[in-house]
Amino acid sequence: YEVISMLQNNGKSIELATPVPRIATVAVLGASTAMGKSTLADALASFFEAAGVAVHTVRIETGRRKAEFPSYNTFIDLDGVKDAANMVGGEAALFDGVWRRIKIAISGGHVVVIDGGAGAQRLLLDVAGPTGLAGLVAARGALCWVVVVTTPDPESARQAAALIADVQDRMPEARILLAVNHISPIPPGMDTQQARAFKAILDPLAIPKIEIPFAGAQALAAFADSQRTIREILRADEDQLTRWSKKGELASLSAQAHLAAWWGRIVDQLSKVWPFDAPNR
Repeated sequence: YEVISMLQNNGKSIELATPVPRIATVAVLGASTAMGKSTLADALASFFEAAGVAVHTVRIETGRRKAEFPSYNTFIDLDGVKDAANMVGGEAALFDGVWRRIKIAISGGHVVVIDGGAGAQRLLLDVAGPTGLAGLVAARGALCWVVVVTTPDPESARQAAALIADVQDRMPEARILLAVNHISPIPPGMDTQQARAFKAILDPLAIPKIEIPFAGAQALAAFADSQRTIREILRADEDQLTRWSKKGELASLSAQAHLAAWWGRIVDQLSKVWPFDAPNR
C-alpha cells in the first residue's frame, strides 16, 4: 500500500492507504563498468527474499563472467548478441525465457531481478522499446522498476541522467530508482565543486534516490567466491564463515559484521521506497 493525502471540505488533511501494483521485475542498469551493479542486484534480491518474496535472478553479462554467478540464475550472454540478428524477432528472442519468468512472477507474486552488466542497458532498452515490455507488465497489473546506478562524480551523473532519459523514452510505464554507489571509502565532501555539480545534474530529475555505502573487501567481497547470498552470510556461524571466506575466524566475523551494517543501511532506505517489510537485517 502507498499513503496519499487528501483534503477534506473542512480543510483538514487525511491520509488514505491505497493498494499499489505488486513489483514483478527490477532491472539494475548502469552506463559504465565496475559500478557495483551485480552486488546491488544481489542486495535487492536478498531484500525481497527477506520479506518472504521468491526471487529469480537474470544476469545479462559477458560469457567470461558466467562462472562467477550461481548456475540456477538465468544467463544472457552479451557476447552472443550479434548472433541474434539471425533469429526470428532478433534480440528480443533472447528475452523470451525472461518474459516467461516475469509472467510467472506476476501470477505467483514473485520478483525477477535483472542484473545488467556493462552494455546490457543498450540491449535491454533495444528490446523493451519495440516490444513495449514495461507496458506488458503494467497491463497485467504489476510494476517494472529500473534501478539506474551511478557513482558520486559528475561524469557518472551525466551518464546516469542520459540513461534515465532513455528509460523514460523506451519504457514509459516503468518506475525509476536512482542508486548512488559509493565505491570509495572516502566520500566526497557535501559542499565541494564535485558534489555541487553532481547535484545540479541529478536533483532536477526528481527521481527517488538511495545511497549505497562503501563495502569493499571488509564485507561482501570476502565471501564472493562462495556464491552465497547476503542472508546466508548474515546467518552463518563461525565454521561456515571461515569455510566460505577462506580466512581466519576473527577476520570472517569482522567481515560479517561489516556486511550486516552495510545491508542494514540499504534495507532502511529500500523499505521507504518499496512496500515490503524486510525483517532479517
